[in-house]
Formats: sequence, structure tokens, C-alpha cells
Amino acid sequence: MTGFPSFAPQSPHAQLRFAFHMLGSALRLRPGGGSTAAQAPDWADPYAVDAIAMRLAGAREDPQMHWELVIALRDGIPGRAVPRLLHLGTRYPPVRLRCVRAEPARAQAVPKVERTSVPLESGTATCLVRDRLNPDRHYVLTCGHVLASTRGARWDDPVTIIGDAQRYDGRLREWQPSVGTGVPPSTIDAGLVELDTAAATALRGDAAGWTPQRVNDEIWPDRPVRLLRHDGELAGSLKVHWSGKVCMPDGDDFPDYFLQDAIGYMTPEATRAGDSGGPVWTSEDALIGMHVAAIAPEGAFGANAVLGRIAPVLDWFCVKPFTRDDPATLGGLPRPAPSPRLPQAPKGQLLDPARNEVVMLAKTLWAEARGEGRAGMEAVACVVMNRCNTHYRGCDNVAEVCLDPWQFSCWNPGDPNRRSLDRIDSQPDASYQVAFQVAQQAIAGSLADATQGARHYHAVTMRPFPGWARGRTARQIGNHLFYVGVA
Repeated sequence: MTGFPSFAPQSPHAQLRFAFHMLGSALRLRPGGGSTAAQAPDWADPYAVDAIAMRLAGAREDPQMHWELVIALRDGIPGRAVPRLLHLGTRYPPVRLRCVRAEPARAQAVPKVERTSVPLESGTATCLVRDRLNPDRHYVLTCGHVLASTRGARWDDPVTIIGDAQRYDGRLREWQPSVGTGVPPSTIDAGLVELDTAAATALRGDAAGWTPQRVNDEIWPDRPVRLLRHDGELAGSLKVHWSGKVCMPDGDDFPDYFLQDAIGYMTPEATRAGDSGGPVWTSEDALIGMHVAAIAPEGAFGANAVLGRIAPVLDWFCVKPFTRDDPATLGGLPRPAPSPRLPQAPKGQLLDPARNEVVMLAKTLWAEARGEGRAGMEAVACVVMNRCNTHYRGCDNVAEVCLDPWQFSCWNPGDPNRRSLDRIDSQPDASYQVAFQVAQQAIAGSLADATQGARHYHAVTMRPFPGWARGRTARQIGNHLFYVGVA
């Protein structure tokens, strides 16, 4: 397959964006070499391609270059495996594909933010933020791979923030992506360290030059930006849209996660270890993004660094940064440490069993399978109901099944989904509305069991497969494998 089905986009550049995002989705959805992105060409496989890059709209170069994507191939994959043209339909010219050899993106993680427990890691703080839903809670924002570089990271791990004058103790709260579980896809690389009020107040005064004037999310080609580092600033300019695999700074080239819809930017000198999480400001001192990784310029139209846009990060974590003219203040007295935003409900003590059963199942479906559509959420709902109906592991109701320790990862202590689950009630998205409908149908007993009695499942991306799955036949629904007959 060498192209996409014909359709009528609004503009030529919309056609190119479609190609970029479809190829990125294929790389994200095909970790096992499957055909989950049916419209994408066969060569768009993560075993063959490390990254793709597209110039930002309105770049001053040759207009014909807008119709070119750079494809960074993995070592051992011949250039002839990728066609030179990608036909998108009959209304517009085909997109040119330029294949290159490029080192994978290398995450760059030293002080400013330091983990003080294994896995040890360090990087740069992006900004100080407050919780939109609870303004008395304050966090330092930085890259998720700095705070949780392996699956050994846990909620409440100690983290030290190093200001100009002193050190501040904080605790790890939320992060994305979940590095260490295959090659997880994510549109953000960010995490939060919670500080008590006294530490947040002192840090705001200690690092006053680190506070942005405002937040900005306007992206255009060659827009001047600068990366704030521990020992000065590094000028740069925005260049490309970028999606690709990112390797942790541990020396090997095995990808640790897949970052989608980031921005590539160019700096006169290379970024270095310790820059991960560094704030990227515009010339007007507006915070536009956070530095994530170094990339090879030959694979990204000359861009040698990648930043994550700040707006999606703030929305995901439901936080707001402190700015210079921000009227918000921080009290000077320390407050008692707050409890987790979503404490695990004790068994047998649900205040409204009927409603809580539906809410608990809906949240589980949303967290476990919101990227799988209705069919995927229905399959997970069937697993929950099968466990409930057979009293699996001694669980007698849906809430007990969902909260059964270490069974559904979204409820595990330290899982990045925990914070999102906390706010989904007040900020439901379209997927949660579908999950709620599926939960109601499942609990009412009117949901057909597409899993044929399965009580176990796992993602197709899990490597290695869990021990209980080896040698067993599975039924694949979306990106999950479902198993019948596991004790």
C-alpha cells in the first residue's frame, strides 16, 4: 500500500498534516507490527521508522518543500523500503518522502530537579504551578521521564528541587508517559512534584527570574525562542512538527516511549544532559513549552531539539502556572500534607452502592481503554463483570473487582492515570460519556460478552507477556488480548 484513500481536505497543507498525523498514529499503534492503522502504508512500522518530521506551516523556504516529509529510518532498513512519493488522493500533488539515517531522540536529564530514590534521575524544572481544582496545592512541573524514568518510580517518591539559594523537598505525584512498560505512546512528557505551601512560597521568591510573564501557545516557523538552563540561556527558533521514539540517556538506543505531536526547534549549539524539563520562552518571556530531548538535525529539517507544548500539559494535569503579574498569592504557613486526590475506596463502605458501582466501572473503562473506542471499553467491562459474577479473588461487587490490588493498573498506587481519574467527574470528555453508558449497560446485564468469558487481558504491547498468558490462546479486541480459563 503506498497511499491513503481519496478524500477532500480543506487545503493542500491540511492534506500534508493528515499524512503526518496518520503516519505518526501508525507508528504509535503498531508496536507489535500489526495493522491497527489500516489506512497507513505498510512501511509505516515502528520496527522500521524512528521518527517523522514536517515543516511548520508558513515556512519561508521553497514552497515545494511543504510537500515533503522526512522519514528517519532505523539502522538495517533499506531506503528502498519507503516510496519516494506518498499519494494522498487526486486533488493535490503527492507528498515527497525523504529518507535519512538519524540517531533516535535522546532524553536529557541533571540538577534543578533531583530524585533522591531509585531510579535516580535529574533534570530542570519548568515552572511552579497550582491545582485548578484545589488552589492550596502547589507543584513543580518538569519532564515525566526525569521524575519516572523506569517502572520502578512510585507515587510519593521523594524529589528535591534546587533553587538559587536552597533545596526544597517535594513528593512525586503524577507523570506521563509510563516509561518501562514497553514503548508507551504519549502526546506529553511531563510530571508533577508536590511542595508544601512554605516550600512553594520560598521557591517562588528564590527563583523569581524563572517565573514567566504569561503562557503562550502560538506556533509558527522560525519563531524565536530561548531555553532557560542552569547556567544561562540558549537561543533557538521553531522549525517542525515532530513525532518519534525517545531513548532515555542510559547509553543504549532502545526506545523507551513514543512522543507524538511535539515541536522541533533549532539551537546554535547542542542541548545537553540536564536540560530536560527546561522552560522554553518566547522573546516576550511567555512560556511556550518544555525541553524534552535532543534529536539529529538531519532527520528534522535542521532542528536539533524537541520541546513539548505547554498548553496540553497544563490541560492534562488541570494546573495553572504562576506568572509575574499573577494576583494569586501563597500563604506563608505550612499546611498539613493533603491526602491523595483519589483515595482508594474501602471495600464495603460505598456511600451509594448503585451509583458508585457505575462510576467505578466507568472510570475503570475510561482509564484502561479510552483509546480503544466503544468496542474496547465493552470488552474490558465484560472482564470486570465476569470476575464479579464468578466472585474471582473473593470480590463480590464491581467496585471490589475494580479496586482489587494490582489487578487494574489505573488504580495502582503511583499510576499516572490516578490524577486523571480524579478530575474526570468534573471534566468529562466524550470518551468518558461512552464509558458511563457502557458501564450502565454492563451492570444492567444487557451487554453481550465479546470476550466469551475472559477474566484476564493485557495490552498487545506488553513485553514480555505475563507468565499466566504464555502458551495460551488469546482473542484480540483492539489493542488488548483477552484470555479464557486462567485461574
